Amino acid sequence: MDRHLSKAPITEAVIDFQVKPRDGIGFVDVEKAFAKPDFGYYVKNPISEGTFAFSIAADGLPLPASTASSVVGLRLHSEDEKYVLQVRSAGFTLSRLAPYENWETLVQETKRLWALYVARLTPVMITRIATRYINNLRLPLHPGESFQLYINKLVDVPNGAPQSVDAFLQQFQLSDASTGARVILTLSLKGLETDGRVPVILDIDAFKLSNITPSDTAIWEDLTSLRRLKNDCFFGTLTDKAKELYK
Repeated sequence: MDRHLSKAPITEAVIDFQVKPRDGIGFVDVEKAFAKPDFGYYVKNPISEGTFAFSIAADGLPLPASTASSVVGLRLHSEDEKYVLQVRSAGFTLSRLAPYENWETLVQETKRLWALYVARLTPVMITRIATRYINNLRLPLHPGESFQLYINKLVDVPNGAPQSVDAFLQQFQLSDASTGARVILTLSLKGLETDGRVPVILDIDAFKLSNITPSDTAIWEDLTSLRRLKNDCFFGTLTDKAKELYK
């Protein structure tokens, strides 16, 4: 079967590594390493993480909730605005925005930037490897038509209920016993587009827990395996009628 789609509906493609940082590293080190980039990217904004906490007093009444946030990394954009790089002490994320080119180009850019990240921040271990693809299917559905014309095994509207759908959310969390990889497959709809197309979002996040060194070439083998798994999920989700839309 032909697995290439010349008009693939990809809006964002992501490669992500979570790492165990070396002792004592924090945002100051990340900023020092990447605040003045010399590799074709510029700093867009810092990355913050927030925490929320609540507690109960001795009399059983809730105490005021507390919130806190801290800067943990930097978000950088490529000069042509096609790539977004996020660097944190505990992770590295590269996103390719639309128009998507191909997997080989994305991996090549990931390797280039990952080598810089490893050289400048010297993480101890990779703990998670992932690739995530977000697709906007933009289906040419007419009001009342079944989504199953284009999507396999999507839960359908019950008979007797109104057939015009404004929004839905369906998610599967899957495990691949042969590789130990996992997939979070999400289908969602939130409103219609002005041109009448139905913007169903197909979000496929394939990942694997890991315990390998940052220089281990097994990283790229694992990524290739995750990409195959992602593709299996993508093509298995679409009907033949849907695939025709993107050829």
